[in-house]
Order: sequence, then structure tokens, then C-alpha cells
Amino acid sequence: MGEDTTGARRRRNPEQTRGAIIDALLAAVKEGIYAPTAKDIAQRAGASERSIFVHFTGIDDLRIAAVDRQSEQVEALIRTIDPELSLDRRIDLVIEQSADIFALQRNPRVLGLLESSSLPALDARMRLTDSRIRAALEHAFRTELTRSGRPDEQLLDLIDATVGWPYRHHLVARRGLSRAAASAAVRRALVALLDADHAVRSDFG
Repeated sequence: MGEDTTGARRRRNPEQTRGAIIDALLAAVKEGIYAPTAKDIAQRAGASERSIFVHFTGIDDLRIAAVDRQSEQVEALIRTIDPELSLDRRIDLVIEQSADIFALQRNPRVLGLLESSSLPALDARMRLTDSRIRAALEHAFRTELTRSGRPDEQLLDLIDATVGWPYRHHLVARRGLSRAAASAAVRRALVALLDADHAVRSDFG
């Protein structure tokens, strides 16, 4: 016999019910269910289908709220890495951060990218999180990025791409690498990138 959630529903206030619905959608997406039905979401949330449309104007509104919740969770993983630490230590910390973020983002990011073209608010929220990750990388590699006296945006683009979701997704989802193996590949690419940039600057002054 299934668990009776009637009492739980009565005990929750509206904000808790709203949060449970958002969490239910995210849980489904993280399991690879990219288009869960209202019934599935309601069952996961321990709520009625009707309550979804009481708390949200429609499914798109729920999706935007879920992306906002997901973005907050991702941003909570962003570290402020001391640029005075050794380069090796900073690289290790950045790669650990990228692995943690990917673990949280893996499936939700796929759906977010697909829906971002039709939902401007969703796209804007994802871009804000991306910009905050990029700013953290810029801070961590401040020394390497300002060797010429001003920020090297092209090098920052390369660092961002190397440690970002798309490359790790390719390594994990397409190549089948474990977290550790994917991190090793990202580290090798990042070290090569920074070493190569230093060599070029040394050669050309």
C-alpha cells in the first residue's frame, strides 16, 4: 500500500507546496525524464495536479522557476579561489568545482539549452549563472590573464570552454569517462592551454 500523503499536504504551507513541485520537476529531469507529465510531477511532490496550476500560471512558468532553483544550487558551488595560490592548486580547485557543477547540471542543462530559445527568461537566468562562473574563473586565473597588463578575454574564453559543461558532457556522456577520468582530461587540457599561452608570450615578449 502506498504512503498516504494527505496529511503531509495539509501540513504544508503554500510556499512549501510550491517548492515541492519545483523540486519534483528537477528530480524527474535529473533522472532523464525531460517531459514529465503534470500527474508525474504532482505525484512526486505529494500534491494534486490542480495545485500545480494554482502555484504556476503554466508549465513554462514552472520550468522557469525550476531553472531559477537549479541556478541557485549551481551558484552555491562557485568558489572564490585565491589567485595567490600556486597554479597547480588553483587548477585542482577549479576542476573539482567544474566536476561538482557538472554532476548537478548534467541532465537539467540539456533541457535548459533546448528550451532557452523559446523562453527568454530561462535563457537570461542561465546566462547569469554562466557569467558568475566565468567571473570566478577570471578571478582565480587573474595572474595568467593579465600578463600583458590587461585582461586577456580570448584566453578566458578558452579556459571557460575547457572547464565548462559542454566539454565535460562530451567526455562523460559521449566518451563514457568516469568523473575522475574526465577531470584528468580537463586538467591536462587546462595545463596545456596555460603552459602554451605562457610559452607564446615568452617567445614574443
